[in-house]
Amino acid sequence: MPTRVDFHLPFQAPVTRPSEVERARLRTVDWAREHGLLKPTDESVRYFLSMRLADVATGFSPDARGADLDVMTDLITWTAVCDDFFDGPVGDDPARAMAAVTELARVTTGAAGATAAHPGNPLVSATADLWARMAEPMSDRWRLRAGRNWRRFLLSFLAEADARRARRIPTVTEYFRLRQETMAMYVYLDAAERSDHREVPEAVLSSEAVRELLALEIEILACCNDVHSVEHEEARGDTHNLVLVLERREGLSRDDAIERIRGWVHERSERFLAVRAGLPRLWAALGLTPAERAAAEAHVTTMTHQMRVTYDWSRATARYTAPAPVTAAAEATRPPYLAFAQPAVPAVPGGRGR
Repeated sequence: MPTRVDFHLPFQAPVTRPSEVERARLRTVDWAREHGLLKPTDESVRYFLSMRLADVATGFSPDARGADLDVMTDLITWTAVCDDFFDGPVGDDPARAMAAVTELARVTTGAAGATAAHPGNPLVSATADLWARMAEPMSDRWRLRAGRNWRRFLLSFLAEADARRARRIPTVTEYFRLRQETMAMYVYLDAAERSDHREVPEAVLSSEAVRELLALEIEILACCNDVHSVEHEEARGDTHNLVLVLERREGLSRDDAIERIRGWVHERSERFLAVRAGLPRLWAALGLTPAERAAAEAHVTTMTHQMRVTYDWSRATARYTAPAPVTAAAEATRPPYLAFAQPAVPAVPGGRGR
């Protein structure tokens, strides 16, 4: 099983509290049910819990407690639901996918009515609730940046769906370019600032070194995730998986493809550690205050936590290690826990409905 492949990542796991993990575990189900995202069946709840989303939430924000941890937990839940939603019928229809993305993205723009209740569209209602709690205590600068990143994340579903419909195997360069968009680590980094009540200076985020660290983090996780999820994605008909790219583009066997990816992970991990070692000089050159330096260091530490936690999670979650429960043969490759299949989204001008 690919989930048994060990990449020996040189990053420490955060220390989490069992009480907070249990809080987050219950929260994933409660919030999803509250907003009508999760079917009210024992089978759906069991599968949802078996994804172990609470492990990710508490690992990404190990110091968060109470309502602050809830924000990160709800975000992890939301991104998982979005992923499965756009993997379903909506993602197969370009017009409906664009309409759904447009409606969800409106929530982050401050447009009139964007954060109002949406009883006819559970996902939009949940998005509005989450965004309001994310943004409320943060600065306007953070809100603008986080809003851009949420919209970037949502737009990545359109690109991913286009690639899936095209049934074309990308080149390695094309693969890594799209992965920089589809891996949501930049969204989770914003959320960690919110959960931990800190804001990272823009000069830090825009620096060449920190931007390289984020790009390396995403590539490392993309490599590991694709090895661990290859059987899951191959069965679903996806082509945007690095193992499949190397097999079908370069004619490698599965074992050889995995070994090449392991080498890439090692090279990128070593580069990450080297760049990180030079950051104190960057902090000094930027003239950071002690508080700004602490926020910058916490930001980079969160990156290492994200890598370790996501890696460990991908080897344990039922999302990759066990088949999802199914209700019909046509749904055999998509988790049917979602309580909504075709939400009411407006048709885009000139678009075709189903």
